[in-house]
Amino acid sequence: MFPADFGYARARSLDDALGLLAEAQGAGEEAKLLAGGQSLLPMMKLRLAAPQTLIDIGGLAELTGVTNGDGITIGALTTYRALQRDPRVAGRLPAMTDALAVLADPQVRARGTIGGAVAHGDPAADLPAVLLALDAEVLITARSGSRALPLDDFLQGVFATDLADDEIVTAITLPPGAAAGSAYEKFEQPASHLPLAGVCAVVTVEKGAIRSAKVAVTGVASRPFRARHSERILVSAPAAADSMAAAAASVAEGVRPLSDQHASGPFRLHLAEVLTRRALARAVARASRRHL
Repeated sequence: MFPADFGYARARSLDDALGLLAEAQGAGEEAKLLAGGQSLLPMMKLRLAAPQTLIDIGGLAELTGVTNGDGITIGALTTYRALQRDPRVAGRLPAMTDALAVLADPQVRARGTIGGAVAHGDPAADLPAVLLALDAEVLITARSGSRALPLDDFLQGVFATDLADDEIVTAITLPPGAAAGSAYEKFEQPASHLPLAGVCAVVTVEKGAIRSAKVAVTGVASRPFRARHSERILVSAPAAADSMAAAAASVAEGVRPLSDQHASGPFRLHLAEVLTRRALARAVARASRRHL
């Protein structure tokens, strides 16, 4: 199927992109930003999205790259492949490396961007779960100024985010502190490679006990979410299989699961429990090796 007719404009800079958004708003048109296009273009072909104007920001070098400072800052237009090849990601963020290795296919990894994954609000995207467990913030820019928002507040529902029509996601920031004790596990839908369930675990271990724990789940509910009850079970618990199993059993407490032609709600909940045990086991093993 072909998309509906649309206008096209290529932004020369971030300021230019913001100006083009403002022009579209002033004309009463719906405008969408085109970064990698790996999510937006298929939706347009299926007529699930029909913007009147596409604003291409894919060439804005100012929004690419990984920098170290007070934490890690990742430009919104940094591709999955660039993240895979960045030694700072491989060395400090093993859960992200796990997710990138099983994310979609080589074409999507070459073109898809981290900012697009966040802004799209897909309830079954891989990286948002990893970023949630890493306490990521989203840097958002408009003509009126910039704001930073925790990713947990930014994600609101199925393809719904706290991003206004005149705003652009410009970067993802991660707080200081190594995340060597982290892992991501998923069970994918074979055709799309999207997770029917995916779980990221980030832990610190000291003297055989779990000192901190963050668990995030994707593909199961209307948006990726933090499993707060499981996190509370893990903190101060022994870094042992029984503790991980107890946390996994509560990973989707109070969650209303998605159910569609690919998987029922109960099956997704079962997958989340199994994957939580696996992700926690790998994260604990990595954290323990770090202190040897």
